Amino acid sequence: MHERMTLLLNSGVISPNAHLGAMTAIKTLNDEWALCTDNEQFQMAMTHLARAIDRISDNEAIKDGLDPTVMDEIISDAAFPEIIEMNEKICRGAGLVEVPVTEDSFFICNLFSLYLASH
Repeated sequence: MHERMTLLLNSGVISPNAHLGAMTAIKTLNDEWALCTDNEQFQMAMTHLARAIDRISDNEAIKDGLDPTVMDEIISDAAFPEIIEMNEKICRGAGLVEVPVTEDSFFICNLFSLYLASH
């Protein structure tokens, strides 16, 4: 995972700030949820996070969030409070003070998928 993030940084796809935020998230998820970082789902989620950090920093957040029906399913799951807690930790660790709802919906969805895969 470190190699992928470094490649994205060195090729100019993500900024140093996004790289640091993603690496912090990777450590947090590994420490707290003991997630395997070498699977495609984890790599996709962290790549999305890094790109989203840059979009948010550039004030260019995506316009459309997660489908509301899917979001409702996540919200109704018993794991939702834990997902929200982790999302807040990751956002704080990445230096994201205000996260647009559209971007946040995908953060939550990615965390929910990772949570389900690990439990």
